[in-house]
Amino acid sequence: MKVQGALILFYHRIAEGVDDPFKLCVSPANFAAHLDEIGRYGELSTLADLTLPSLRPRIIVTFDDGYSDNLINAVPIAERKGVPVTIFVTSGLLGSHNGFWWDRLGALLGARPAAIKEITLPSPEGPVRLGLGSIRRRKDLQSVRRYLLPLPTSEIHGILDDVSHQWGISAEPPPDARPLTPSEFSKMAASDVVTIGDHTVDHVQLRGLDGAHQQQMIASSKGRLERLSGQVISHFAYPYGGKDAFDDHSVEAVRSVGFETACTTFPGNASSASDPFRLPRRKVDNWSRLRFRAALERWRLVPSH
Repeated sequence: MKVQGALILFYHRIAEGVDDPFKLCVSPANFAAHLDEIGRYGELSTLADLTLPSLRPRIIVTFDDGYSDNLINAVPIAERKGVPVTIFVTSGLLGSHNGFWWDRLGALLGARPAAIKEITLPSPEGPVRLGLGSIRRRKDLQSVRRYLLPLPTSEIHGILDDVSHQWGISAEPPPDARPLTPSEFSKMAASDVVTIGDHTVDHVQLRGLDGAHQQQMIASSKGRLERLSGQVISHFAYPYGGKDAFDDHSVEAVRSVGFETACTTFPGNASSASDPFRLPRRKVDNWSRLRFRAALERWRLVPSH
């Protein structure tokens, strides 16, 4: 059967035995099994190879955000198996104490006193109250996350600080969910299997921001990663990556500052005919070897976008 396009896979974290309310973690054992399956199924590739001819389907492994466990857990496995990986790093969070805001949100709601049944969030029209206490904690998390996501990242952290103070509990992120430090980033960038990509300064939702502002932010993030790594950074991934996450100004900004590709989270297969600044990817969850193998079989039947 003819294979359609190439598969660009994306992960976030390689970790186990940790609180993972947003389902971002894949265990080291499952990740290792995934890489074995990839090697049997297709041509291990990088984004730079995407337009090159190949007799086998190209499979490209990417990571979003820049968690420390990418270096601690993922890179050694990739090195051992000789699999190239692209890691999209949020440059302004390197060494950040606050870390990623969604991890702070998860810690905050996880420690919520039982007597508190709602969270009060600011808005231009006045306070917004969202009910809490769903049987499934994930439902509460998603409800609050949807409200916060369009806001500037600094504003989100300020809101979480205020709620933490009101509730009298900590909103520090879990220690296992910390971003890379600058020294860890430099070590990771030196690996022979790692390509560094850019994921903006602070993982802000780009859609709706002024085009010149987007260009300045993206250029500044690219510049910082290049200074820290000593490498040219040629690949970008839009934070959140869906249709509400970026716009035409974002695409133009990415193109104009010199990136060669930009990845979305639109599900689909990529090919040499794909728009290099709107590349689709497939999200990988904490699947067993057999389930991952089934996903590879299913994905290869989807026409390229």
